[in-house]
Amino acid sequence: MIFAECSVYLFIIFLFMDKGETLRTIGIFAPPLLIFIRAIILKENPVNFKNPIFILVICLCLSGIISSIFAPDTFYSLEWVKRTYLKLFLVFLTVVYLFQTPKMLEKLSKLFIFLAFLFTIFTFYDFYKEIVLYSNDFGKAVRKYIVPLEIFIPFILFYIAVQKTKYFKFVGFILLSISIVAIILTGSRGGWISVGVSILIWLIGYLYITRKKILYILPVIGVIIISVSLLLIILSPFYVKQKFNQLLTGDTSLRKEMVWPIALKSYGNLSPINKIVGNGLGRMTYLEDYRKLYINKFGKEPEELLSPHNVYLYTLYKQGLLGLSIFITLLYISLKNLIKSLKINQSSSMKFFALSLISALIALMAHGMVEDMRFIQWMLIIPLIGAYIEYLGNIKND
Repeated sequence: MIFAECSVYLFIIFLFMDKGETLRTIGIFAPPLLIFIRAIILKENPVNFKNPIFILVICLCLSGIISSIFAPDTFYSLEWVKRTYLKLFLVFLTVVYLFQTPKMLEKLSKLFIFLAFLFTIFTFYDFYKEIVLYSNDFGKAVRKYIVPLEIFIPFILFYIAVQKTKYFKFVGFILLSISIVAIILTGSRGGWISVGVSILIWLIGYLYITRKKILYILPVIGVIIISVSLLLIILSPFYVKQKFNQLLTGDTSLRKEMVWPIALKSYGNLSPINKIVGNGLGRMTYLEDYRKLYINKFGKEPEELLSPHNVYLYTLYKQGLLGLSIFITLLYISLKNLIKSLKINQSSSMKFFALSLISALIALMAHGMVEDMRFIQWMLIIPLIGAYIEYLGNIKND
């Protein structure tokens, strides 16, 4: 299964990049095919139907199909089901099957640390290119890096926690500091809050796992604050100028206030059945109303037609009360199982891994209040949680 494993690594590497569509496709479809062929030959069951996350993923996929049946354009919506939920289902099966052991999960954590470094470098490179060289709007160029950094930063903390030597811990602190600066430079206030909450939760969880006092982590917090502050001071002449120019435009903080009421009103105008099952995936029929309101307020066309900027409102409109209920249940069950795992008798490294999953998931949930982001973040974090819960089931059986 080495090819299947390597395909998953390639899929994760190119998941958040604009390039590599072919490699992403191979990483999604090839491993499940190999797994099912292996299962047929060995006469084994590749799926554990008792995994609660797997059951909820199935329900979420079915909700997408049902909403498509009642959508104004059924075939278009089903195409989006294929682009999103089919891929989520296949990635879930692959990751849970291949990565349900501590050794494989720790392999993934090393990949995440490498990707955190990679996306941090991308962010600083775009900062230099867009602002220093061309004086362009830097935020638009790097918003795509926010979500991967939100997911991967908790695993930098995992790396620091499991290292035995001070040198490698120091390297981890440096990477953590520059990654936080990268998040700050994106200008995403939702990203700032979610990462701040994520790190705070991780540190609190660390104190719980290690039974150490809060004074133990104060130097760590101090080192992070000092290094982040120094980096921001160096970059501030460029960054402050750009943020000031954005504030002068007057339209950077008003879009959510405009879109949310329009989306809620459009949901209220749906038929009773569509309120329950949703209006289908893909199309955002209320965006024309947003366009007219934007032109009336600012006297110009919006640069892009925005989604609701709220993952829960987005799900409500697309998949109705049924889909939103399943989605919230999925998040709740995931958090519940991960938090309970901190009390289970297992290695401290795997507890730190669970803590990193908790922090990353809460970061995405918090950011989801002000952004619906892209579907791909759930395509990674949900299968990871499923694999970890599968691992927990294995150690309970042993």
